[in-house]
Amino acid sequence: MNVPIRTTANGTEYWDREAKKVLFVPAGMRPSFEVTESPTTMLHKGETVKPLINTPVFSLEGMTATQLREYGEENNIDVPGNLKKVDAIREYIEEHLAADEE
Repeated sequence: MNVPIRTTANGTEYWDREAKKVLFVPAGMRPSFEVTESPTTMLHKGETVKPLINTPVFSLEGMTATQLREYGEENNIDVPGNLKKVDAIREYIEEHLAADEE
């Protein structure tokens, strides 16, 4: 039985109960194994079934400069044209996102 445990921008991780290891499936691909969303066999007596995956975790890591610029446009963040390196663009966007949360 394989249970989804975490979803990120890069893909989804599943816990393989038989092999006792984590399996990773890249974003946009389907797992080549059977997935159990809400395994009742993993519950204690009296416990109700609840989703194992919370809100997906979003990460700017792994995005290209073009993807970061597009993300900035979608979120009304004007990324200066003189920023060329991926790390600099990511840092600029993260700063603006953090400022918006305050």
